[in-house]
Amino acid sequence: MITSILKRSILFCSFITIGFMAEAQFTFSPEISGGITAATQTAALAVSGTGNTGNTKTKSNSNVNGTIGVAVAYQFDDFWAVNSGIFYQYIQPTFNEESNPNTIVTDKLNYINIPLEIVHINDQLKKGWYYGVGINFGLGISGKETATTSGIAGTVTKNIKFDNEVYPQDPNNAHLNFLNMGAIGKVGYFFGKMFIGADANLGLSNITPDNNSKYKINTYNLHIGYTFNRKVVKPATPPADTDTTTP
Repeated sequence: MITSILKRSILFCSFITIGFMAEAQFTFSPEISGGITAATQTAALAVSGTGNTGNTKTKSNSNVNGTIGVAVAYQFDDFWAVNSGIFYQYIQPTFNEESNPNTIVTDKLNYINIPLEIVHINDQLKKGWYYGVGINFGLGISGKETATTSGIAGTVTKNIKFDNEVYPQDPNNAHLNFLNMGAIGKVGYFFGKMFIGADANLGLSNITPDNNSKYKINTYNLHIGYTFNRKVVKPATPPADTDTTTP
């Protein structure tokens, strides 16, 4: 399934690139964004010998994240566009595991993001608001996990493998799912070819392969960018009435 989604996303981006090169109604926009990360981890909890079960939920610290890349858009009428592109994103959620002894775990994650959005933007205006919704396909490429335990000197570091596998006894590596899918919402304002706005990427996928746990990542960012090849379409002017005859 992951391979199928990836192939479709790459195919969509390829069509957009070909269309832009053919000088259709395509634009491309270098974009940079940054903000905070709000990840959550939920693990099954069972107390041996008591029969008590439940879930324990841990929220991450509000660490910063950053994204840079190029958005590509197709304006298919005066008010609506389809957006995609390719972006590199760095995310660093930190969890304070309230155990005894206390342990602080930080995941340093690198993703390639491919969004697919529908955006409302008035192509006849030189400035104005835009807003959109969509879905993001985050593809894990590399990462590291560090853990610091109170009372124990040093930091334990593991490489993160995005291989969808569970290895509970692997001392050198941590394992996450390859696909991190999220729901996107965005709003902003454009000034000619420049734009600035805010966006949220809400994690839909459970990125841990452990069936007894859940790990989801939300990000909230501010973005800024510049659009190339945008042409403001002027509304058609009705022909002047040149009839001077008197009824």
